[in-house]
Amino acid sequence: MPGRVPLLTDIDVDGRVVRGLLRLSWDIVRVVDTFPGTTLDDVLFEEAARQNRVFVTNDKRIHRLAVSWIKKGRSFRMVFWAKKHHDRMTIGEFLEAFEELARLEKPFSYPIEYIKPKS
Repeated sequence: MPGRVPLLTDIDVDGRVVRGLLRLSWDIVRVVDTFPGTTLDDVLFEEAARQNRVFVTNDKRIHRLAVSWIKKGRSFRMVFWAKKHHDRMTIGEFLEAFEELARLEKPFSYPIEYIKPKS
């Protein structure tokens, strides 16, 4: 699918979401597979931007980092959902949200794409 972009998922992303995206043929690199556990958030975020990967997280600290990058005019792409939404959504709903983003005419054109429950 043309709108599927490479992703970098942080440690907070539910493994079931990652496995589901892999089954749907998304290109994913997991932070836990490629960086030491002590790697700072800004290093991970910088690496995602350098590799032109969309950073996937529900970590508030990384969201704050993303907002600071917007203020500085730095280029990046991220998918974020608040942890409060995690318990209200099924894994299937998360996967469909990613698929919906990929189907957009200009997928991932905003620096931060937000996932939230539909109702």
